[in-house]
Amino acid sequence: MNWYIVIKFLHIISVIVCVGGLFARQLVRQHAKKTNDVQLFATFSQAAGKIENAMVIPGMTAILVFGVILGLIGDSPILGFLQGAQQNWLLVSNVLLIGILIIIPMVLVPRGKKFEPALQDALAKGQITPELRTAMNDNIVKIAHHYEEIALIIITALMVLKPF
Repeated sequence: MNWYIVIKFLHIISVIVCVGGLFARQLVRQHAKKTNDVQLFATFSQAAGKIENAMVIPGMTAILVFGVILGLIGDSPILGFLQGAQQNWLLVSNVLLIGILIIIPMVLVPRGKKFEPALQDALAKGQITPELRTAMNDNIVKIAHHYEEIALIIITALMVLKPF
């Protein structure tokens, strides 16, 4: 059995699961923002959280694990020109991925901790409150999610095309 091919397949499946989950999560969140019914909003938010926990987090973890294993067994130039290699697509991919990994604890987790109390307060009041609306429309979170999506698309393209 060729372990390189098996790990490569698992790495590709991980990318599909993660990217699919990212876009599904964002689609659900967009529908949530359009409603004025706090119960429906909470249901959409819960669904987005389930997608996050079932697809995005495990997919991202698997991408990292299988990617590192693939790089090691394939003797890939993970650091590109920094290790004297001619190919740099993997270095660029790693830099973009590190950006995602930094955004999670620096932006998404802290903002998520502020979002949950606003949602619970709105549920208790039976309406979407100004605080919840502000949390829903947080531009920093929106930019972070856009970066996450764009970075993963670029990384996927680099992985497939290996342009440089």
